[in-house]
Parts: sequence; C-alpha cells; structure tokens
Amino acid sequence: TGHVVTGGIVSCKDSSWLLSWTINRQGQFKQQDKEKVCVWVYGLFTDVLGDYVKKPMKECTGKEITMEWLYHLGVPEKYIEDYATNSAICIPTMMPYITAFFMPRRKEDRPDVIVDGAVNFAFLGQFAHTPRDTVFTTEYSVRTAMEAVYGLLGVDRGVPEVWGSVYDIRELLDSSVKLMDGKSPLEINLGPLNIFKKPLIKAVKGTIIEKLLRDHEVLKDNM
Repeated sequence: TGHVVTGGIVSCKDSSWLLSWTINRQGQFKQQDKEKVCVWVYGLFTDVLGDYVKKPMKECTGKEITMEWLYHLGVPEKYIEDYATNSAICIPTMMPYITAFFMPRRKEDRPDVIVDGAVNFAFLGQFAHTPRDTVFTTEYSVRTAMEAVYGLLGVDRGVPEVWGSVYDIRELLDSSVKLMDGKSPLEINLGPLNIFKKPLIKAVKGTIIEKLLRDHEVLKDNM
C-alpha cells in the first residue's frame, strides 16, 4: 500500500525510443515480494539508438533497457550501472504487433465471430469483430469465445451485454470530473458560458438533478 503508482502510462517525449512506463497497484503477481515493485517499461521505436545506451532497443539486454529507463527518470549517471545491475531484473520481450490493436478500422476489416454460413468454425479474440466492445481487454476475448460456443452449438444462453457506460449519465458525469483531475466542470473558466453557471445551479436546486450532480461531485459543497 505504500508503493507509488503512476495511475496510467507515463510517456517520455524526449526519449529517442519513446519510452513509456506504468506502475500499477502492487503486487502484480500472487507470489510477488511485498517490498518489490513490478514496472512495465516499453519503447515504440526499437530500431534507433538510445539516449544513454547507444544501441537500438531491440539489441539491448534487460540491464541496458533498465539503464536507459533510469537515465530518463533522472537518476544520477554515477548510480545507473549499480542500480540496473543490483536492484532490478528486466526481461526484454518483443511485441511487434501490439499497436495493431489501435489501428483505425472499419467493420469489414475483421471477421465476425461466426461468419455467414459457418457451421464448424469461428474466429476468437481481439481480431474478431463483436459489436460495441473495446479491444485490449480480457472481456473481449471471453465474449467472442462465448459467442462462438453458444452460436455454433445452439446453447440457449445469453452472452453478457457490453457494459453500457457510454449511455449512463452517471458514468459520464464521473468521467468528466476525473478527466479534469477531480475538478468540477463548473469550477473551470468556461468563458462566455460562465454567465450560465449561477442560473443553472439555481434552477436545479432542490431537485433530483441537484442530488445527481452532488453525488458525482459536479456540484460541490461550496456551490
């Protein structure tokens, strides 16, 4: 609980490899030592020379990748070799197709889980098409497998619906506050729209809309 987390991916724009890293809630593995932190570090440009380690990332050892990362974290250079050797273990992994998830696409670019006329095969996983869901999640893989099995075998069970957060006003209110680091949209300068703030707050006072806005911190105690 004492570990610092990044809360998301940190990208180093000055890195020639375009290094990014994320430290999520620990531990990442059941047997992980509570005193150790698991960090995911990766680079987008693996064929250019590093800024500290003058080698392409794809030719580097785990230690060398760690050294480059420590350099971009601002660790004094006199400590980098020691820390990378004695205080970290890095296992390099090449994932050449990982960004394929995020390429623009149309519906017809990926096959349906069960294509028209198929009776004994189906497409599973991140590169099959299932409506409304978002790739890069375990849910996507599981849902396509359920669609395949239930559809081909005629199992009379419903596949769980994709979570409809995009249609849920509560989730949209929560997201609007979180996107602004906890600030209410009513706390920021809206320019010419500022004149509508007080009338809006007055109009919803005592209504269920006021309660909804307060529950999700769009309206705060001082408003």
